[in-house]
Amino acid sequence: MQDETGSTSAITLFASSSLEYADIDTALSGVVSMFVSLSGATLITQRVRYKWVPDEPVTAGGSTPIARTGIFFFSTGPSTPDSLVSIPSVKDSILVTSGPMDGVGIDLSNADVITFASAVVDNGFSSPFGDVFELLFAAYLQSRV
Repeated sequence: MQDETGSTSAITLFASSSLEYADIDTALSGVVSMFVSLSGATLITQRVRYKWVPDEPVTAGGSTPIARTGIFFFSTGPSTPDSLVSIPSVKDSILVTSGPMDGVGIDLSNADVITFASAVVDNGFSSPFGDVFELLFAAYLQSRV
């Protein structure tokens, strides 16, 4: 929502994760029309974001710390800035094991890395600015302490 000064604010609603996206979107559209009657602000965007929380506490499946982050750089075309995806707790099995990037570089030829990169590109994911990811070109380990 945005007011006459250009200031923005967000309204957050939660829906059951068992609902289909189309059902959530339909319900949201109905509720959004009610916001307009309650507020002097104007709706500028709406977004559905899925967040899953397990019913039972989950035990970590590995031993890598959350701060051990993989930074995956994607090109977004010749006229837009490159962008990245960061993944916490990356496994040793995807790291380069020789040469100058030994233990720090992420192996772009690793099957799991290739599968991940293909899924990101093939599904049209983008940077926060809407620039669509075209190609994974570099990745390395970074400690996010």
